[in-house]
Amino acid sequence: MTIHAEASTETGAIGSLHAITAFEADTPPRPLLSDSTVLRISNALQSSLYVKDVIHAFTVEARRIVRRISLRYRNRGEGVAFQEGRLQLHRCTYELNLLGKSLGELTFMRSQPFSTDDQALIEVMLCALVYPLRNALMYERALKTALTDPLTGVHNRGSMEQHLEHQVLVAVRHNTPLSVLMIDIDYFKRINDTYGHVVGDAVLTEVAKAIVKCTRNSDVVFRYGGEEFAVILTNTRSAGAQLLAQRICNAVASGRIEVAGTQIPVTVSVGVAELAPGEGSIDLLERADKQLYRAKVRGRNQVVTPDD
Repeated sequence: MTIHAEASTETGAIGSLHAITAFEADTPPRPLLSDSTVLRISNALQSSLYVKDVIHAFTVEARRIVRRISLRYRNRGEGVAFQEGRLQLHRCTYELNLLGKSLGELTFMRSQPFSTDDQALIEVMLCALVYPLRNALMYERALKTALTDPLTGVHNRGSMEQHLEHQVLVAVRHNTPLSVLMIDIDYFKRINDTYGHVVGDAVLTEVAKAIVKCTRNSDVVFRYGGEEFAVILTNTRSAGAQLLAQRICNAVASGRIEVAGTQIPVTVSVGVAELAPGEGSIDLLERADKQLYRAKVRGRNQVVTPDD
């Protein structure tokens, strides 16, 4: 079993030196670190199944061996990026691959150049990192799958209930505003009956994309069920939530969904509610749902708040 790490060292304005080092996992590395040190590093890296925790633990251990370093981890395939410490002039980057699968890119940085001995120590430490990192990536991938709606790619209802309960507790504890949008695709049954469920699925996917595109990074979008979506807006009062809801309405209505050259008109109705004193997560959702019902009654393709 072979672990490959592609190393690129950078020294400011000086050019880059590229090398490929191969480590045989089934044979002991060169005795640059004591057995007790290797065991300590291995134990530290197996204390969590979250990628950020694994990288942090590795950074702590690496700094005990190679002084004054910063680390940056990036995995473009998983959309993950972490940095431990500040950017520094001299860098040594390793592209980690295990059994032909990329585990991401790890960059070591510090103010002085890395010596050959420094790189040799780093490479021994990387042997201890690859399997805990692989396990953490697999765990987070499985966790994401369990919490994600497979059709639209947004979070599912199960994850929403847990997330909303947590955000309600945070809002109450810190006295910060919290709002919820309940969104329903208008006449969705008619779309399914007229064009078929394949088209209906395409409509769900496009509406989800439009909602996500309108939201901030701090907002979280969920598929609540069927043709209904929910958006949890932290640090947002009703007025701000209403503006976002109207932006979503406009984006969906102006979008183009075509089947066999025929454009399918799609609109949404949105109910808005802000967390009130003494409310829980269920109360907040119920009030947002009531506003959504009012939007439907009033003719659809509109936003309704408790103040309307």
